[in-house]
Amino acid sequence: MVRPTARKKLRNPKLKVTRRRANKARTKKYAAHPLLRELWDSKLTVSENYRNLGLVSRLNGVSGGTAVDITATSAADASAGPGIEAGMSEEEIKKAIPQGYGYIERDAEGNVVKVIVPDEDDANQDPLDSDYEVEPEAPKKEGARLLEQFALEYETRREKWISTGERRILQDFIDKHSDNYEAMFWDKTLNRQQLTARQIQKRVEAYLVEKDKALGPAPTA
Repeated sequence: MVRPTARKKLRNPKLKVTRRRANKARTKKYAAHPLLRELWDSKLTVSENYRNLGLVSRLNGVSGGTAVDITATSAADASAGPGIEAGMSEEEIKKAIPQGYGYIERDAEGNVVKVIVPDEDDANQDPLDSDYEVEPEAPKKEGARLLEQFALEYETRREKWISTGERRILQDFIDKHSDNYEAMFWDKTLNRQQLTARQIQKRVEAYLVEKDKALGPAPTA
């Protein structure tokens, strides 16, 4: 039986059969940030490299496919929830819990010992509000530290501006509800984007500042 290479040679005697070289299009190319080139290990996957650098490859988390070392997790750490570590004080746990959630502390037998709920008057704990900001923490690994330092040195803030359509809507808010931001929030006709009262307040205040710069302060009665 004729081999495939020999069959090709019979069809075209001038064809020179050589050893197949590596396809350049299929070779791995480094596509991450230049600062991380020296810390990048090409033998590892992207997720493993990101984990070693102190970064996350997916902002929404992983739904599966990752192995968890059960033996490395102690009983104290297993009782803690996401973002909560063993040995944290009650005030630290309150700050780590988002608004609307709670933390249940149990004993060794599974009985409820304490229930910790964040303070209701703390508006910064609402993760659904776009104004919610997480307190900055020092990076734990070299890769994250380099990227954070680069962002601080070369950060360029984009100047915010208000479009004509948004100005018209904000002016309608002011004409109809004055400074009652809670009423603006419940206004189904004007609040089509379903903004929170705090979001509306920030946009109205920015619009009034921009309006004062353009037309001057409004005359007082």
